[in-house]
Amino acid sequence: MPGGNVGVLTYNGLDGACAGASVLLKYPDARLIITSAKRVTRSLESVLEGPTGPLERLDICGLGVRGDWEGLRACGERLKRSGIETFWYCGRGYLDRWRDRFSSFCTPVFTDAGTNTGAVCRHLGLTGEKRGRELMELALLDPNLRKGKDAADCADQQRFWVDLVEAAISQYFKYQEQQAYINTIRALASGQAGEGERQLVAVYRRHGGEHALRGNSRQMEQLRERIRRVAKVDEHVIITGESGVGKEYVARLLHEAGRRTMDPISTVNCAVFAGNEALANSVLFGHVRGAFTGASEDREGAFVAADGGMLFLDEVGELPLSVQGKLLRVIEDGWVTPVGRDSPIGQVDVRVIAATNRNLSQMINNGSFREDLFHRLDALRLDVPPLRRRREDIVYIAEYLLRNIPGCEARRKLSEGEKAALESYHWPGNVRQLRKVLKRSRLLDLPMKDVIGEEQRYLQADDATQGLLPACAEDITDIRRVQHEYAKRACSINGGNISDTARRLKVSPNTLKKYLGRFPDRR
Repeated sequence: MPGGNVGVLTYNGLDGACAGASVLLKYPDARLIITSAKRVTRSLESVLEGPTGPLERLDICGLGVRGDWEGLRACGERLKRSGIETFWYCGRGYLDRWRDRFSSFCTPVFTDAGTNTGAVCRHLGLTGEKRGRELMELALLDPNLRKGKDAADCADQQRFWVDLVEAAISQYFKYQEQQAYINTIRALASGQAGEGERQLVAVYRRHGGEHALRGNSRQMEQLRERIRRVAKVDEHVIITGESGVGKEYVARLLHEAGRRTMDPISTVNCAVFAGNEALANSVLFGHVRGAFTGASEDREGAFVAADGGMLFLDEVGELPLSVQGKLLRVIEDGWVTPVGRDSPIGQVDVRVIAATNRNLSQMINNGSFREDLFHRLDALRLDVPPLRRRREDIVYIAEYLLRNIPGCEARRKLSEGEKAALESYHWPGNVRQLRKVLKRSRLLDLPMKDVIGEEQRYLQADDATQGLLPACAEDITDIRRVQHEYAKRACSINGGNISDTARRLKVSPNTLKKYLGRFPDRR
């Protein structure tokens, strides 16, 4: 049987990939299905209902079962009645205690093989084949094996396969792309990697896997899918969403999946300009030596640094209005003129990704953001949903954060009460606030509900005063400084329009100018 009537279920992981590849050594045309302990029953149902015709054999490589034993048993019985011979492998001992349950509907191949790959190779008689031995050796590098080998000490060829598996897994978590992992398993079986696999490894080694957006909600699945599509279209993009939702992660994912992935990416936080036109011009477009006091040498600027690649403009709504026109011109024709020069120094090819938590349409209406710039940047748009719109992701993200927050590893488990408290809060600061609350609770050994209660009390002031009121005695400062900073900020987001800003603040233009000019030397 070449494998046309054989199905293989495996999971994301080096041992899972090698186990699936080992089955392909015996049945090279087998159908590959990637699933997880949580989705295994649903995947078995897809085997029964799939359009590819009836299977004769099903090999399940090391998959555990999360809950739903009754559903799994019923599905297994249907497979049995359909004449599908099912083998369930485990070579690492974690399924041994449920052997009797599995025996009721399949053949459990549970052996002390060290790896799931080893269990497959022993059962299928592959331990004497060169590629079978190579796959068993490679599976020992799986980081989830307690006694696994150190991947840092492996041979270059093994290092390539380890990185390829990790790169393929990251494609799913980043872009909901599963085909790369299926292709990787087939490449593992053959021992031959094509140009696509080599490119995947090159990108992974350059960018790593840390920019994955966490969450299994439908909203996040749709976002990942849309990111993948938008990345392939070489147009400018605006990313919208509240503070703390992960807009920079989205920008990084766009860069990684696009044609410019091996080219540079420059990041500019426009919020630091705070109405400072000179600083914005210098950072974005560069300057020549002597252009202004302190310009002791030439500076190339973000556009030149990003030439051929991508420029990420975070909080683009904070960009001074006077600079927006120059930004539009560079986006339109690519010619960059540094501060202190009368003519461009060259032409650049840059994809601009802008992000904002502001309502740019409202800013256009009040004259603080250029409509022509908006439409040029808004060729494509991605909206990142806040946590409160995907509450089913909160606990999943919290558990991931606890595994990766230094000092929290020993207490990364969440109690049912903690989960309920996390899911009931509306998280105005989104993932950034969630990380802060988790750290405070674990590092200070405080009850989760108490920490969340502190957050609610601190943020319960209405929007008009949020962020302005001191939280403790150390926060109290000179009221004149508060007036100055507030006036400066108001003018900045209002495009420097003194008259309109004074009207909105309900003061005279002269009073506003007094606030702007007043800045005490000491607090």
